Amino acid sequence: MMARVLAGVAAVLLAAALPSSALPAVTNAAAAKPAKQVKRPCPKRTRCALLTRHRRPVVGGPLERLLGVGPGPTTDPGPAPGQPDDPAPNAPALPRFVSVAAREFSLTLSRPLVGAGAVTVELRNSGEDPHNLVVSPEGTHTPLASFSEIGPGTYERRSVTLASGRYQLWCSLEFHENLGMSTTLNVQ
Repeated sequence: MMARVLAGVAAVLLAAALPSSALPAVTNAAAAKPAKQVKRPCPKRTRCALLTRHRRPVVGGPLERLLGVGPGPTTDPGPAPGQPDDPAPNAPALPRFVSVAAREFSLTLSRPLVGAGAVTVELRNSGEDPHNLVVSPEGTHTPLASFSEIGPGTYERRSVTLASGRYQLWCSLEFHENLGMSTTLNVQ
């Protein structure tokens, strides 16, 4: 069925691309009705009978690749000119969980971008000294959420409501932020 459809599409494309004098004459009856295939059973249960009976149709052959249909890599031309390039309504939502690993003297995010709303932030102390965490809008030291000081090998999780924007996460223990315990989280 798919082969007939592709053959019809190929004929239409070739007819449009070539001058009519270069195409052989085809009657409408022949084009509308494909030729019947006659099945000839093998007299014995031979290898050709078994292969013919269990043969699967070939998809993705040269004609399909030439026409750019069927399975295989395709390219998205993007939105048409003048059309908005809004994401599809069923696009996957951004995750709302981020883990922050605290070490001497750095903070490492499990992901740099999370979705807006109730975000679960986990402070995991992977270092040897106690650390804490403060979440504030970028450019300010106004705390939106503060995690208590936790010891090595422990963690604390907290849900924080974040609007779209950039947030600074930092350790407020003496000199820790100045030694590099600060990072930026993007919320979209």
